[in-house]
Amino acid sequence: MLCSNDRSHKFKEKAIANGAFINSYACYDSKNYPLQLRHLQNKPPEFVSKYRQASGGTGSGLVPLLEDGDSLVIESDVVAKYVATEVEGSDGKGDNLYPEDQEALIGKFMNKWQDVTDKYYDLLRAINEKDVKKRQTGFVKSLNEIESLLKESEGPYILGKDFSYCECISAPWIQRFFVTMPYFRGVEFTDLISDMPNVEVWMKAVCERPSCVESRCPDEEMIAACKKYYVSYLSPNAKGFL
Repeated sequence: MLCSNDRSHKFKEKAIANGAFINSYACYDSKNYPLQLRHLQNKPPEFVSKYRQASGGTGSGLVPLLEDGDSLVIESDVVAKYVATEVEGSDGKGDNLYPEDQEALIGKFMNKWQDVTDKYYDLLRAINEKDVKKRQTGFVKSLNEIESLLKESEGPYILGKDFSYCECISAPWIQRFFVTMPYFRGVEFTDLISDMPNVEVWMKAVCERPSCVESRCPDEEMIAACKKYYVSYLSPNAKGFL
C-alpha cells in the first residue's frame, strides 16, 4: 500500500493498521488525516522506484510506504512511529499518540509486547501437542506481563484513557490471536485471557477502535499467512486445516 500524505489537508484522526499496514493506519486514524491509499496487488514501477529510493536502492517494494512531502518512510513500525511523532492533528487537536512524558512507559510496553509476539509465533511453530502445551504456557505468561502493566493504568488503554502508539502497534496481533488460536491450536483466545480482566478490557477497546475495524485484515488472509510461514502442525481440537 502506498500512502500519500498532503500536509495542506487538515485532519483530526486518521491512522494505518494490518500486519504490515494496520499499525500505521491506526496512527493516522487517530489524527483524522485524509490519506490517499493505493492497494497494490500488482506493484507499479512508481511504487517500486519510491521504495528503492527509501531503502537505499534495494528491494522490490514492500508495504507500507508513506510519502509525506519530500519524505519517504518504509517499515510498518517505523511508519507508525513517524506518524505518531511527526504528524500533527487538525489545528493541533489530533491525538497525541506518543507523548514525551510517557516515553518510558511506551518503551516498557514495547519490550513486553515484543515478548508476546515472539511467544505467539513460537506457539504457531509448535510441531507436536507436547510442544504446543509448553509454548502456550509461555505465551500466556507473556500476556500476564501486559496484565500487570495495565493494572497500573486507568484504562482502557496502556496510557489510560488515551489511545496511543502502543495500541497502533499491537492491534494487528490482537486481531490475529482471536482468529488463529482456535483455527490452529483448538483453543479460544478468550479462554487464554479469562484470568486477565485488564487485558480483556484493553483488547476489546482496541478491536472496537474504528481505525482498527476499518483496516482489519480478512480472516482468510491471516490464516493463509500463518500456513505459509509458521504452521506445520495442527492441534487435535483445531477448527482449521492445513
